[in-house]
Amino acid sequence: MLARRAIAAGAGAAALALIGPAAEPRAAGPGPDLSRFYQQKIAWEPCKPTEGQTGELLDSVREMECSTLSVPVDYGDLGKGAISLALARFRTAAHGKDRKGSVVFNFGGPGASGVDGLAAFRAEAAGIGKHYDLVSFDPRGVARSSPVRCGGEDGPAQLEGESRDAPDTGPAAVAEAERIAKACHEKTGPVIDYVGTVHASRDMDVLRQVLGDKKLNYLGISYGTRLGAVYASQFPKKTGRMALDAVDTLQGSAEQDALVQAKGFQQALDAFFVGCAQQNCELGTSPAEVRATFETAVAKLADGNVVTGADNQDFTGDDLQSAVQAALYSQAAWPTLSAGIAALLQEDDPTVLASLNEGMDYAPADNSNEAMLAINCADDPVRPADPAKEFAAVQKQLTEESPYFGPGSAGRAVACAGWPAGTDYIRRIDHPGAPKILVVGGKGDPATPYPWAQDTAKRLGSGVLMTYEGEGHGAYSASQCIRAKVDAFFADGTVPEEGTSCPAEVPDE
Repeated sequence: MLARRAIAAGAGAAALALIGPAAEPRAAGPGPDLSRFYQQKIAWEPCKPTEGQTGELLDSVREMECSTLSVPVDYGDLGKGAISLALARFRTAAHGKDRKGSVVFNFGGPGASGVDGLAAFRAEAAGIGKHYDLVSFDPRGVARSSPVRCGGEDGPAQLEGESRDAPDTGPAAVAEAERIAKACHEKTGPVIDYVGTVHASRDMDVLRQVLGDKKLNYLGISYGTRLGAVYASQFPKKTGRMALDAVDTLQGSAEQDALVQAKGFQQALDAFFVGCAQQNCELGTSPAEVRATFETAVAKLADGNVVTGADNQDFTGDDLQSAVQAALYSQAAWPTLSAGIAALLQEDDPTVLASLNEGMDYAPADNSNEAMLAINCADDPVRPADPAKEFAAVQKQLTEESPYFGPGSAGRAVACAGWPAGTDYIRRIDHPGAPKILVVGGKGDPATPYPWAQDTAKRLGSGVLMTYEGEGHGAYSASQCIRAKVDAFFADGTVPEEGTSCPAEVPDE
């Protein structure tokens, strides 16, 4: 499961003092004694299914084990207490020499539940599961692990600045961001100052030790690549076999990320127009004709012709944009998108399009929007000197770069107004001395553009870049070629040659 939303605005939940490459925890000596965390024993038990889990997913959950891990709120001051992180695993059937330990997964966001994600990802990770236990966790601040809360009983506050109802002026956007920041701190409490990636990375090292592994084996997807890169920087000697897919930036500010991603999604939409025409889809026989049909659908909803779905819910222009964005995360969803647009125009029926948004609606247990904001704000040290002015400048450029996705995204540039500046640790990652790390970038990835993979591989120093030539967010799921090479790396340590490329794979209809 990949977080469908583009990575939200940039920077910090608190000024975090950190600590270069972390020393091996010990019972005596300078600094807090972390031994009680590193030496804890955890008890695994069958996971309990949650409401809405059915079919293969429900079967998967019933075979999964769950537990909790205790970690300090603040690694520098144990007097601030401890929190529990939710864990999940699938045990490998391998024994003896065939059993190689555990691989820890993070599926993105930030804010995605690792417990839920692991249940959905088991089949795709079957190759890794031949030799390893498959393990994941809800990071601090996420889902079952001391979740960040910013909204009231009826749901979260508007966080992403991407709604048609979002403030459209700089002063209004800044005021709204500051209101949300205040609500997040009031409703979450002190732990909100410690939900950044730098702290989550230290949690993973405690998890590594408790699992019984001398080194952390890890597969991170999307935001999970940022978490993996931070771990490799903090704990280079404890880094085992690590693969990073759909690589997040370690350098961009909130406004830069918004611009890069809006352009990426616009390019992906253009690729959809081409692919749809090539497949003789319902929308047209040429890219220009498909584009014109799509623009008709956009205009239909923009003019107030809001239609009602089978569940008696309004379907708006904002819902259409969300459905389009969701479909661009995976080429396998393109036929659904084209069929949905056709049904909207020909039958006034948005049901197919609405299905693309399933799983994106707020549920009481889901705090992914809040967690995304808090974690990203903890990870970015930059705050515009004049955020309202920054909003106006970014909004203008976004509209030029991405006529469809850009205009409503400017709020991301100022989303961290009202939050203390975050840590600059991530931006200072520079050749930490970790072993070879597989870095997988997709040429047609709209959410984490290919240049981010190139840059992260260089900054890690030991990054070995593999390229997927196809469309979509995340190559491990989309490409049998990429998956085979990553699985082989985990199985026997085989490192592909630098510059290895896998061709685009068109999903089966």
